[in-house]
Amino acid sequence: MNQTESTSRLIDLCLDANDPPGQANFWAAALGWKLDESDGEYALAATDGTRIGILFEEIAEPKMGQNNIHLDVTTTSMEDQNDLVELLTGLGARHVDVGQHGDEGHVVLADPEGNEFCILEPFNNWVAGCGRLGTINADGSRQVGQFWSAALGWPLFWDQNEETAIRSPDGTGPDHPMEWTTTDEEVRQVPPPPRHRPT
Repeated sequence: MNQTESTSRLIDLCLDANDPPGQANFWAAALGWKLDESDGEYALAATDGTRIGILFEEIAEPKMGQNNIHLDVTTTSMEDQNDLVELLTGLGARHVDVGQHGDEGHVVLADPEGNEFCILEPFNNWVAGCGRLGTINADGSRQVGQFWSAALGWPLFWDQNEETAIRSPDGTGPDHPMEWTTTDEEVRQVPPPPRHRPT
């Protein structure tokens, strides 16, 4: 299937949650999105033109280990970044160490159920044009990125050092890069991708 023939469409990002309403409320505050509850299902609908939603699916098992997916949240100024960190830590987020060096511009937090995410430095060109949700990042191989590029018809716009990223090509509303980084520890020792580099 080539990109012009793709008929698949990304509708929702589904996240596991022990407490779906609690997680939905936290992420509604983080992203400024609208919380929808219907028949016991909790979801977020974008209010900024983002084309996907977030659905919280209840599970009984607690989170174990570092997630293989995390979100990047954007900011517009240092004051905005500081205010967002203060807001979210007040709602139950906490600072976590995932191997960062301390001189990065982004701030790494975990939500109330321990799911890691980054609050990006302002004016990061990697997420230019995005709303509050900047990128969706996942562990995987280059082949995974190529698969989703073909499945969604989203072109690869980053393909280096076993890291790939795809972006919606239609230009309607904020574009959200989706990234895959290899899980091979030897390859992980490359410099961080552009979203976390000075811009």
